[in-house]
Amino acid sequence: MVRTCLAFLLVLLMVMNTAVFAQEEDLRSTVDYKVNKMQKELHLTDSQADALGPIIKDYMVKRAAVLEEVAGQGIVDHVSVKRTLKGLKEQEYQQLSRVLSADQMKKWIDKENLMATLNPDSIESSVDDDTTLTASGANFKF
Repeated sequence: MVRTCLAFLLVLLMVMNTAVFAQEEDLRSTVDYKVNKMQKELHLTDSQADALGPIIKDYMVKRAAVLEEVAGQGIVDHVSVKRTLKGLKEQEYQQLSRVLSADQMKKWIDKENLMATLNPDSIESSVDDDTTLTASGANFKF
């Protein structure tokens, strides 16, 4: 009986480890994809690209945590969620602006604004206000 319980726990631990590892791999893959995309489009130096990975990963982890927290709720205050995501995006842009030049930052913000416009049903596409993204990090539309 004890051996059966231990065997079950061992198998359960292995399955949980595999799931966590797969999530980490997915996250790493997504971060690498975005950094590579930014490197090509913004003509980043290798040191800029290396510095962007942790910034993007931090944003994605925090964003996923917000969305996971509200996923199980029956009624969700969408405006509040969007404002929270907007705040996370502002933090990301502030950090990115320390690595990217003003021109690179403007180009990336314009690209993300275009993607938000093309995908209006995205959770981050808009908040009830009508602000837009700027390189100074003041007005964001998500």
